[in-house]
Amino acid sequence: MKIRKLIAASLFACVAAGVADAQERPTHLKIGTSLTQMPWGFYDEDQKPTGVDVALCGAIAQQIGATAEFISLDFKGLIPALQAGRFDMVCAAMYITPEREKTIAMVPYIKASQTVVTKKTSTIEGLDGLCGHSVSVLQGSGSLKVLQQTSATCEAGGKPAVTIQAFDTQPVAIRALENDSVDGFIATDALISFYMTKNDSLKKVATGISPNLLGIGFQTENASLAKLVAESLATMKANGSYDAILKKWGIESAALDAK
Repeated sequence: MKIRKLIAASLFACVAAGVADAQERPTHLKIGTSLTQMPWGFYDEDQKPTGVDVALCGAIAQQIGATAEFISLDFKGLIPALQAGRFDMVCAAMYITPEREKTIAMVPYIKASQTVVTKKTSTIEGLDGLCGHSVSVLQGSGSLKVLQQTSATCEAGGKPAVTIQAFDTQPVAIRALENDSVDGFIATDALISFYMTKNDSLKKVATGISPNLLGIGFQTENASLAKLVAESLATMKANGSYDAILKKWGIESAALDAK
């Protein structure tokens, strides 16, 4: 219920703001993303951008009547680059948080939660089992915040803190677990599930953590584009193209209206 209310409030705010800030439809959109996050965004064998975010935001641009150009940066640099005007919007599996909404506008487009994975030989169980262990994570991500909160809870309960190792890209963070440099790795469930299809030496030890919405980001003064994107998402949900994209990537359960 909380997520549904947040979806409605976010969409209403974007549409209402856009009415007062109308502009001509763009014909070309520069979209900031981080092409190091399977299945959200990555390069295919031909070095072309692909993934959930590329497919969804590319389709949104097409629905608006614009071409899409994806610009890849490290995740932590996306919001500063958006604010500097390097691109028109950010589409990169980014959690909607009160802190982010103080600096950018966000339109919800997918539901997400966090998952912790370890080697199958690990004895770690549950989120509280991370106390005293090392865990890798993407720098600047919602997963990092979850890990910081978990570590604080460990210490408040008289247990050792979590040793957090934050990396600039997901592949490097994952590799730290593969190389036994850390005991665990945390990311969105979709990313973990996709990655585990390629590596059978891992197991999930905690899932469904911190369920929230992922949002497409915009400069706060660009309410008209946020409105167009919200309207395009609504159209795509009505005509089935939104659900078709999620189904292709095996994350139907992440749809905004999925139960």
